[in-house]
Order: sequence, then structure tokens, then C-alpha cells
Amino acid sequence: MKNRIKIYVDGKSFTLVGEETEIHMQAVSNYIHEKIVEIRKNAAAVRLDTSLAYVLTALNVADDYFKEKERVAELEGRNLGLLARLEELASQLEEARAEIKKLQETPTQPPEEAPEAEAARAEVIAEEKQEEDAPPNAEAEEEAEPVIAIKQEEIAAEKGETEPDENLNETKTTGMVKPQSRRSKRGKYRKR
Repeated sequence: MKNRIKIYVDGKSFTLVGEETEIHMQAVSNYIHEKIVEIRKNAAAVRLDTSLAYVLTALNVADDYFKEKERVAELEGRNLGLLARLEELASQLEEARAEIKKLQETPTQPPEEAPEAEAARAEVIAEEKQEEDAPPNAEAEEEAEPVIAIKQEEIAAEKGETEPDENLNETKTTGMVKPQSRRSKRGKYRKR
């Protein structure tokens, strides 16, 4: 169906007939009218020569058209690039989903350890086993002996026994027993 509309451009009345909507045809006529007014403001020679104004308007409109055409071509190129990237990402997503599904369907197995991690783990286990199998620490035994001797002396003193001991200094008159060494606050033994 053809639409008919009356428009005004450069003070002249025209009747347009077309398949476009009336709003669209009015927008086009307003655009042309604004271009003619713009050209007449900027050039004094065009104010009087109507045909020159129309030719310059047509050239300006054609310039706008070609600039928009270039911009559309650039946007279409970007759009094609984005579509290609979108298809690539969709393909990667499908592959990832397939991999996830495959992993969910397979029974879980512990991941293989890296050779370095496996060697370090074996070394730690070997050290722990060596510590378990090793005889008690000689230093720890030496530190424990004076404590044991002191306890033995205290027990003997409570019972009133005054038998000489090689680790003790004994006085027969008082029955008091003095240990040869006492543990200091730092954990070391010192002579008195």
C-alpha cells in the first residue's frame, strides 16, 4: 500500500508517494530541509542561487550516505569477527562440557603425583621409620640420670637411710643428703 504525504522543503510544498511510513517520509524531508538551511547559512553565493543550493545539498547528503555506508561495513566486519569468536567459544564450551561429563561418569582415581613429590614423600617416610627404629637418644638419657638420682636421694632421705652413694655427698651427723648437681632454670646441669 502506498502512502501519500505533503511535505515542505525550502519553503516549497511537495507531495510524496511511497511505501514507507508517513513518519519515515517526514523524517527524510526534514533532514533535506535542514541540510539546505545549513548550506544557505554557510555560503553567501548559495543564498540567491536555488539550483546551486540543491546541488550542494545533494552532494552533502551523498557524503553522509557514503560515510554511513563505510561505518556500517566496518561494524559488519567487527560483527563477523565477534560471531567467529562466539562460535569458537561455544565449541570450546561444548568440549569442556563433554570432558566434565566424561570425568563424572568415570570412577574417581587419585591423581598421579609428580615424581619430585613422590620422592619427597618417600624420603619423609624413610626418615620417620629410621627415627622409630633408632635407639633412644643418648643425650636424653644423660639428662634423665641426674633427675632420677635426685629422686632416689629424696626417697632415701625421707626413709632415713644414709648409705653412701657415688652421686651423693653424705654427712653422717645430720642425715641430710645433698645432691652433687642441680638442674638450672635453663635446663643445663651445674655443679654446686
